[in-house]
Amino acid sequence: MALWGNNDNVGSAGTVSLNYATRVVTGTGTSFGIAGGLSEGDVIRFGTRGGGGIYYGDAVVVSVASSESLTIGSTMGLSGVAIAGTDFTVSQLPKSSVLDSSYSETNFVAPSYTNIFFTSATIEAPAGFTTVALNDMGTDVIQVGDHLVSASGVDTPIASIGTTGVVLGSPIGAGLTINAGTAITFTRLVDGYDKIVYGISTTVGSKTLPSIGYSGYQHSGWVGVQTYIDNHGNFRVKSETLVAMSGISTGDGSIAYPTPV
Repeated sequence: MALWGNNDNVGSAGTVSLNYATRVVTGTGTSFGIAGGLSEGDVIRFGTRGGGGIYYGDAVVVSVASSESLTIGSTMGLSGVAIAGTDFTVSQLPKSSVLDSSYSETNFVAPSYTNIFFTSATIEAPAGFTTVALNDMGTDVIQVGDHLVSASGVDTPIASIGTTGVVLGSPIGAGLTINAGTAITFTRLVDGYDKIVYGISTTVGSKTLPSIGYSGYQHSGWVGVQTYIDNHGNFRVKSETLVAMSGISTGDGSIAYPTPV
């Protein structure tokens, strides 16, 4: 059994369900073991990555009983969430990553907002305003990109910080007003952990998504990409080349790079 192949676009028609106890995957409308479809040694990737879908993780196929039944070797790369009637993709990515706990979906943590500073408004800021004057600036705490959340319902990012207040990234919405004395909370997006293997067939370079900064990968091939948000609210990307190679087949059955959760 090869340690990896060059196909990140193996046929994956139908849906699957998994019995975690027996590690048996039952397919509906699938073509396991049929030419062009999944084979023993391939990696089955449960769920849908991006677009609001749920991604459950990866597992290595150790045996194929029929076109609608197979067994995986381990569930350690999976999130543990029930898998039933789920879309899937199939890849020949390096099998070692499936047994690397850092890639397991059990480690996935969604980013969340946490409170970092509390203050209040000094003067009224009605709908349409983009500036809010504050009693206490929290100069050493708040930063551009943090969110201003008021007790009156305003929730918007900070575009800049002045000496007596902040400039908002968008105007205060219709029907909302921040009155003098209104309680203000500043929040920051923190935490978050995601690590996944991509098959990258293009030449070395960088790609970007709006508002999300992905650094360039070093090689085409099988590349592990880790993303997280540090304690300053900065989006971070780390990559490791598992196999540097060209000629990887990608397509509709591949997870496109980059595809954030």
